[in-house]
Amino acid sequence: MADQPFNAAFGQAQQQMQKAAEEFGRMFKSVPSLPDMGGAMASVQKNLEALAQANRIAFEGVQAVARRQAEVAQQTIAELTETVKTLASAGVTKIDAAASTDALKDAYAKAVAHSKELADLMQRANTEATEVLHKRVSAALDEAKTLVGRK
Repeated sequence: MADQPFNAAFGQAQQQMQKAAEEFGRMFKSVPSLPDMGGAMASVQKNLEALAQANRIAFEGVQAVARRQAEVAQQTIAELTETVKTLASAGVTKIDAAASTDALKDAYAKAVAHSKELADLMQRANTEATEVLHKRVSAALDEAKTLVGRK
């Protein structure tokens, strides 16, 4: 008989614990599941790799432009040197306005063509780098949707 109050109290405690466990379970059923951390880390790694690739492409583009600018400068200096030699050897005393104008037009046309070529080189590099990032952002968003959607 002395055990009856203990058994009653123990039974009540068990019921309360069971109710608490059920309530706890119901509470966590409504909480979305946590994303797969391995998948999330893999996604971050891919993001970093894409960023590194885009930076490499942009850097290579800058290098290509610098190389081409150096080539253009060397070519221009060589042409200018040749023109000066020609004028000096011919002993030109009178300036031919038509020839000078044509030479200026040609030089200007070459400068514009070279500028366009350099701009095109940079644009191609930027487009490639942006495309790498665009593809990665799109894939990362798809991955995030998949990771959040897992239960």
